[in-house]
Amino acid sequence: MTQESTKFDLSLESDYDEFDPLEDAESEDDEQDAGSGEFSAAVASAGDAPDPATATGPAPDTRTAEERTDDLIASMAPRRKVLLGILAFCAEPRPVAEVNALVDEMQQNNFSVYSAANLCSLLEKAGAIERITADGSPADDVEAQPQVVVVDGVEYLEAGEPVEVFWSTTDAGAAAVEADKPLERLRALLDEDALYQPIYKRILTLCAAEGGSNTKALGEAVDDDPLVQKPRLYVAHFVDKLEKCDALEWKKAWITTEIGEAGLQMLADVADDFQPQTAATDEE
Repeated sequence: MTQESTKFDLSLESDYDEFDPLEDAESEDDEQDAGSGEFSAAVASAGDAPDPATATGPAPDTRTAEERTDDLIASMAPRRKVLLGILAFCAEPRPVAEVNALVDEMQQNNFSVYSAANLCSLLEKAGAIERITADGSPADDVEAQPQVVVVDGVEYLEAGEPVEVFWSTTDAGAAAVEADKPLERLRALLDEDALYQPIYKRILTLCAAEGGSNTKALGEAVDDDPLVQKPRLYVAHFVDKLEKCDALEWKKAWITTEIGEAGLQMLADVADDFQPQTAATDEE
């Protein structure tokens, strides 16, 4: 196993940070600008904070690893679930290749220019994960020792086998995983948005059907409802909030997760007379 995957190019632009399946749906929500400065902001959140008083270099970063990790996750909201997935997966040390495979799987239906190497680099800079060897030693402290080989009676030095590297979650990373409570966020959302509980129930119900639902069908079910006329809201507004609570996920269709199923149980007594005409599983 080589360490090649732990050497990173952090020069990526983030204009196309994430494929947004709701990009064609109307929403009056002001989305955070995901322009070319987002990756730089993520790096700043992970490590050295910029010094507003000088342009010559960064100021010393006095934040704790826990604070840097929280700031990183907050600044990369579209990647939050992937970042936390890495931290949870690496609670026990995992070979770099396994972490790369996990990230590829998590992002297969959710395009991003952030590779596993990029994300792990940012988490490492924040102090949320660390690179170690099989015996738990810091990987940076271990060098492959050259080996002596003999060819035709002549001794040569040959590069030794690279040391296998593992990613391991630190105490700061574990604290971030422990602090993430999507079910509590969903419960708070449904309490705060009590007026729109029938809309949330409708969306979760449609997406719980076999094959899930697509944005067009959800819009047809929500956008003309009297509840969303004043103030004018669209289905994208509600789907975005549910996704941030991990109640929905995009897998070539919107799918209700286990958290979403728990939300439906919370909404069991909420009346909603909407009846879908047909199953909505066609492609967008």
